[in-house]
Amino acid sequence: MSILNSNNFNQNISSPLSQFEVRDLLFIDLPILENLHFSITNIGFFLTIGTIFIIILNISSTNFNKLVSNE
Repeated sequence: MSILNSNNFNQNISSPLSQFEVRDLLFIDLPILENLHFSITNIGFFLTIGTIFIIILNISSTNFNKLVSNE
C-alpha cells in the first residue's frame, strides 16, 4: 500500500499554470491619491526576502579593512 495516492494530487491542482499565478499578499488602495493601488505580490515578497538575505550576508562577511596577523 502506498501512502501517497495519485488521486490526492489531482484534487488539489486545478490547472498546471495555477502555480505561477501572481497573487496580492498585501495591497493598499488609496482613493485620495488618484486611485493609487500599491501591492506586494508573491514574487515581490520573495525578491525582497532574497535581497535582504544577500545584504545581510554581504554585511556580515565584510572585513572592513581590519588587519589579520600572520601568527
